[in-house]
Amino acid sequence: MRYSAVALRQEAAHPSGPVIVASSAGCLAQIATGTQTLAIWRRSAPEGQSEWLDGLPASQLPEGQFVTAPGQAMAPLQRLADAVSVPPSPERDWLIGDIAMLVDCFAQIARCEAVNVRLEAIDHDACWRFHRDYVGLRLNATYRGPGTQWLPPERADAALRGQRRYRGPLNELPRFSVGLFKGVVQAGNDAIVHRSPPVARHGLTRLFLCLDAETCDD
Repeated sequence: MRYSAVALRQEAAHPSGPVIVASSAGCLAQIATGTQTLAIWRRSAPEGQSEWLDGLPASQLPEGQFVTAPGQAMAPLQRLADAVSVPPSPERDWLIGDIAMLVDCFAQIARCEAVNVRLEAIDHDACWRFHRDYVGLRLNATYRGPGTQWLPPERADAALRGQRRYRGPLNELPRFSVGLFKGVVQAGNDAIVHRSPPVARHGLTRLFLCLDAETCDD
């Protein structure tokens, strides 16, 4: 499913504090002009998509990094899937089409002409430290495994100090949901503190998508 520029402007979400949560893509566009620092588009995948992704061997999860213009992400995504011999199926088509749609949405919201696409199969504790992103906007989505963990703003300092010792409240982006984070470049110290969930000891492999404007630094 694709979302036009008009649809993104017209769909509305009701923010609560620094975080917007909605079941429509409109909340992603709303964060660009509002004071909120995280927009969460809660959504699910088509029937059978979770089972198909979970059934793929870890070695067959597509991954890679590339820069693309809006409307041109399909071909490089196809190549990533071909490189690990992901067989043709409606589920493969949905995955590739969904990522391409998110690239287009992000480019529109971030007003950038090129998007840095990073698709990772993660079986280790990548980015486990609580942190703020030094970017303007960053989009995250997890297609397999647990999603990005983020903190209520009032707990940010405690988590940054404690890191692995932190035992306070912790939120997690649901699988397939989309999180659009305002980074330090736009939000300063109000940027949401978050981390990748530690998975190494659980024997899990995540499939994680990260989108940045091509000119942004990590």
